Amino acid sequence: MKDGSGLKMALVWACLIVLLASVPYLAGMLLAPGDGMFAGFTYNIDDACVYSSWVRQVADGHVFYRNLYTPEPQSALQFNLLFALLGAISRLTGMSAAAVLHLARVVLGVGLLALVWRFAARFLSDSRARALVVPVVGLGSGLGWILPKVQGHAGSVDLWQPEAITFLSIYLNPLFLAGLVLMLAALHFLQSLEETGRWRDAGLAGLMLLILGNVHTYDVLTVGAVWASYLLVRMISRQLPPKLALQSLVAAAIALPSVAYQFYLYRSVEVFRARVETAAPSPVVWAYLAGFGLLIVLGVIGARLALRERRGMILVVWAVVGFLLPYLPFAQQRKLAMGLHLPIAILACAGIAWIATKSRSKVAALIILILLAPSNLVFMSRDIGMLQSGVTAPLYPAYLSNSEVSALRWIRDYSGERDTVLASREISLFVPAIAGRTVYFGHWSETPDYGKKLGEWMRFITPSTSDIARREYLESTGARWIIYPARPGEYAGTTLFDLRRAPYVRLAYETGNVAVYEVQSKY
Repeated sequence: MKDGSGLKMALVWACLIVLLASVPYLAGMLLAPGDGMFAGFTYNIDDACVYSSWVRQVADGHVFYRNLYTPEPQSALQFNLLFALLGAISRLTGMSAAAVLHLARVVLGVGLLALVWRFAARFLSDSRARALVVPVVGLGSGLGWILPKVQGHAGSVDLWQPEAITFLSIYLNPLFLAGLVLMLAALHFLQSLEETGRWRDAGLAGLMLLILGNVHTYDVLTVGAVWASYLLVRMISRQLPPKLALQSLVAAAIALPSVAYQFYLYRSVEVFRARVETAAPSPVVWAYLAGFGLLIVLGVIGARLALRERRGMILVVWAVVGFLLPYLPFAQQRKLAMGLHLPIAILACAGIAWIATKSRSKVAALIILILLAPSNLVFMSRDIGMLQSGVTAPLYPAYLSNSEVSALRWIRDYSGERDTVLASREISLFVPAIAGRTVYFGHWSETPDYGKKLGEWMRFITPSTSDIARREYLESTGARWIIYPARPGEYAGTTLFDLRRAPYVRLAYETGNVAVYEVQSKY
């Protein structure tokens, strides 16, 4: 198959895979109640709302953005090239932050799979293996669909960790996709550097790493560890030209400014540091082995073929090093699993082509592909089932009532940019994403002491709490606005305090069963 026709087929597969990954969102829109709207996201809706808040701020004219999930002071603001671009698109087109994120997900999803095909083609000599790259990388998952289900972040990763599986990243997260694109681009130019020795390739590799360090910093560590290990292998085999080592150092030096900027934020902004230090440990090794499943077996076959042909060593090194990185003594361990799926799946393509040749069966590759995909379908069907119940994972509402949307838009139109809003856990998540305003609490990792602050809110809404305690609480939060039920009933198993009779707030807006109260400065 010639490169031209191969690329066309790769793009067809890429578009079909992205379309498949969009099915739950189409279901969400179709299932939306007549008096509400689909919030736009499914699994990990809390993180999607954080990204929406960044897009919202840039669209409002702020190139540097704040963490709106806490009112705590932030001495330095953040800048992310990806969200600067998405915010500019939102500002120019008038599209909502959620719509822009989905646009990015579609474009980056297709672009990533096309780039994977181009990257893999240099290592796969068999045209049948090259033809399998996009469907295997784009659909391949593990054994989670047939294993006993395990609650929480402990079971097979193909059922809960989006950054571990390419399809799940395409389904859920444009930030992950941008990181994967930049990782592949950096390694592509580093491989070209090895082949050509051109300083231009060193510069382009450094530029990709510079942007990657700004967009998704963790991935710079992965690329650096993989390439350094690869150079070490070449040095041990006495095949490392001094010029290649020097050019690699130059590429690393070009990337330093963006990494240094993130380190500056870590050192100077307590809120940013607290988020980075939020624990995200990796599961036991078997969870990754199960999560990649048959791909690992096929990848081992492909690795043997690649080493025999003296091509694809970088893929083998990436696969080995990639398994070690998520167990470094680092708070956000499991984030370092991102990208590991790529070399394993690419090597698996060579393994599948070899099996198809040996078995002399035209359907062998198709059968294997069918066996690789079910976990992704289970993942999406689970999310669609939750949408039918009106919730997402984690347990936030999948739909907002028209009254809730109206209240959020009122807050956006009539509150100050630095005002702080108080609301229930379910509404607080959407205030920064839709209204672009700060909340006292709203996200498990973006809000410092989230559990403590949620507990304070629960005491505030409990009828038995004294008015003195409520006043002290409002003063301590610095909140100016409260989004609250207009006709209080029960919430989380307890009867709500009726805020209408409180002398320290003023009803500012009411629609349906949602009210916005303004906290009085003197009471």
